[in-house]
Amino acid sequence: MTTTVRWLSALLFISALGALTTLLLSDTLNHLRLTPIHQQASALSLMLIGSSYIGLQLLSRQRWQERLKAVLLGFAFVLWGGEQFLPTCPWVTAMDSLVILIFVADLSWIIVERLKRTESKGDQ
Repeated sequence: MTTTVRWLSALLFISALGALTTLLLSDTLNHLRLTPIHQQASALSLMLIGSSYIGLQLLSRQRWQERLKAVLLGFAFVLWGGEQFLPTCPWVTAMDSLVILIFVADLSWIIVERLKRTESKGDQ
């Protein structure tokens, strides 16, 4: 099972790079004008890289809190990409708010942990 998830994560990673390449080529050829290819390639890049990251986190041997934080970050990328495919509506606004909540909570968690570590080192 571990090997399968590793290979799937690698495939998703390579696919994300392919989607990113498509995005950059499209932007170059269309002089940075917003096109459907730009929107789809950017959404796919986010979803694929988030999925790849989630797969790797499920295999990690980190503490469960660290793994949860990382899985939430990957999930935020998947949601962010997914909302790009949907028309504007209250559900998309809710998804967007959830993505922002996850990003802010995730970074806040990291900041608080680092501040605690810095504070405890200063006490010694």
